[in-house]
Amino acid sequence: MNTVLTSNTRSNFVNAITGVGYSLSEPKYLYLGTGISTALPTDIALGNPLGTPISGTVSIVTTVTSGDTYLCNGTFTASGIDSITEVGLFTSQSSSAVGSLANQVGPTDTTITVSGYSGFPGTFPFNVQVLTEVMTVTSGNGTNVFNVIRATNGSSKVTSIIPSLTPVVGPAGYMFLKSSFSAINLNPGDSLQLNVSVQFS
Repeated sequence: MNTVLTSNTRSNFVNAITGVGYSLSEPKYLYLGTGISTALPTDIALGNPLGTPISGTVSIVTTVTSGDTYLCNGTFTASGIDSITEVGLFTSQSSSAVGSLANQVGPTDTTITVSGYSGFPGTFPFNVQVLTEVMTVTSGNGTNVFNVIRATNGSSKVTSIIPSLTPVVGPAGYMFLKSSFSAINLNPGDSLQLNVSVQFS
């Protein structure tokens, strides 16, 4: 399992310590997905989210010293056959806009063609995630072609060919943390209890 606080969360913590302030809403929405990439601090979204985020129950608990752990727990019930490989903790219950690449993308390409583009914002700029790479969409043709700046938000450019049908995912509000792990296979009606904790020690 690999769990990371996102880059923006880290900078918010530094701001809080230095007295500049902490600008995040409470992270209490759990979003599951089937993405194939390891979680990175530069991520803005899940690799391939499922359905809508679930509202978790938040508590402050003691692990070593009094009140040192933030805990969010919730239960996900599968509606189909799912192979869960990732979970994100978000500050809103918004669902991600999800499309897929209509054509493969090479390392030097600065446009992407997206199937299922209608859920993405109609104004620019906005960010999307493709595998481990974050891209800033700067403009488009009003339909399915996005002009992008590659490797934004501190992410690295994918240097191999990104195949067609790879998910293109917009952010679902603000992602506080992300965890990736070996697949947990679920059948329709199966429930998965999620406990996400952040401990200060």
